[in-house]
Amino acid sequence: MNKAILDEARVLSPRIVAWRRDFHQHPELGFEEVRTAGIVAAELERLGYKVRRGVGKTGVVGDLDVAGAPGRMLLRADMDALPVQEATDDEFASVVPGKAHLCGHDAHVAMLLGAANLLAAHRKELRSSVRLMFQPAEERPMGGAAAMMAEGVLEGVDRAVAIHVFTAHEAGTWGLLAGPVMAAVDRLTIVIHGRGGHAATPELCLDPVVAAAQAIMNLQTIMSRRIKPLDAGVLSLCSIHGGEAFNVIPETVTIVGTLRAHSPSMRDRAKRYAREILSGIELGTGTRIELSFDDSYPVTVNNPQVVEDARRAVTELFGAATIVPQEKKFGGEDFSFLLEKVPGAMLFLGVGNVKKGATASHHHPGFKIDEDVLWQGAALETCLALEHHAERQA
Repeated sequence: MNKAILDEARVLSPRIVAWRRDFHQHPELGFEEVRTAGIVAAELERLGYKVRRGVGKTGVVGDLDVAGAPGRMLLRADMDALPVQEATDDEFASVVPGKAHLCGHDAHVAMLLGAANLLAAHRKELRSSVRLMFQPAEERPMGGAAAMMAEGVLEGVDRAVAIHVFTAHEAGTWGLLAGPVMAAVDRLTIVIHGRGGHAATPELCLDPVVAAAQAIMNLQTIMSRRIKPLDAGVLSLCSIHGGEAFNVIPETVTIVGTLRAHSPSMRDRAKRYAREILSGIELGTGTRIELSFDDSYPVTVNNPQVVEDARRAVTELFGAATIVPQEKKFGGEDFSFLLEKVPGAMLFLGVGNVKKGATASHHHPGFKIDEDVLWQGAALETCLALEHHAERQA
C-alpha cells in the first residue's frame, strides 16, 4: 500500500507545486481567504467529498464518510498569509502589495489538496472516516481554529494531525516530537501612568520613561533569575511608546510584548513575577502601572501515540534516516486548541535547501521553501488516514 501511495504522490507533485505557487502568488490575510477557500472547496467537490463552506467564516471542511466505521481522522491545513511585503525574486512571488505567504501555509494547503486526491482514489481502503480542515486565520489570534471548533469541526473526530513546513531542517527530513512542541503565546501590555511636565523641572513630575526603563530591565530577570533554566521561556518586549517632544516628560508610556512558555505552570509563574516586579517599580517611582495579558494560543502538546504512529509511517515510507531531532519551538500555533480536545500531533517537514536559497526563517521577507518535497507531506497525510484504526481492528 505504501509503495502505491508513494508512486501516486510523486505523480501528483507537479499539481501540488502548481497549487502552492498559485496560492503563494495570491495571498489572503486571516478571515479574508475567499479565493483560496473557493479553490479548495471546488476541488473537494470535484473529488466527491461532502463539503461545507464558510465554517468559522472562511474555513472549508471536506468529509469522506465510511459507514459504520469507528472514528474520524482530521487532517488540517491553515490558509492565511502575513501582512508583510515579500522580498524574493521568484516568478510566482506575491502580486498583492504588503501581503505574502512567508510561513508556508500555501504549502500546507497544497499538500492537503494532494492528500485529498490520494484519499479519494483510495476511499475503499479507509477503515475510518476522514475530515479535511482548511482553516483561516492561524496568524490572527484568537485564530481560525477556535472559530471552526465553535461550528463543530471536531464533532466525531478522535485524532488530528497537521504538517508544518520547516526551513531549519533539510528538505525531505521529518521532525517528530512527543509532548510540548510549540509554546503558549500571550500578548502583554504595560501602561505606566506618571505625571508629565517640563523636562527642566523633573522634580515636579513622576517620570514614566524612567519607570519604563526599570521595567524593561527588571522584567528580563524573570527568565534569567526566577525561572528554572530547564523550564526556559521567552519574554520579549517589542514596542515602547511615550511622549512626542524632546523637552516634555510624558504622562504615560506603553510597552507591548509577548510571553512564551511550554508549560501552564511556568506561564502562570512568569505572569505572577511580572506583576510583583511592576508593583515594586510603582512603589519606587510613584507611578501607577497597569499590566494586562491577552491569552492567545495554549501550549501545542503532541500525543505520544500519534507521534509514534507517525514515526512508524515515516520510517516505512521514507526511511528512518529521514527523521531528525526536533526541538521545542517558542512559536505559537492555534492547532493547540484542537490538541486540547483530541489526541493528535503537529509534524514538521523539512523544506530547507541552501542551493535553492531556502534558508530564511519563517515570517522573513525572503522566506522560500524547497517545493520538490511537498508530495511527501501529501503521502504521509494519506497513509496516516488510511491506517487510522487499522491496528485496533486487526
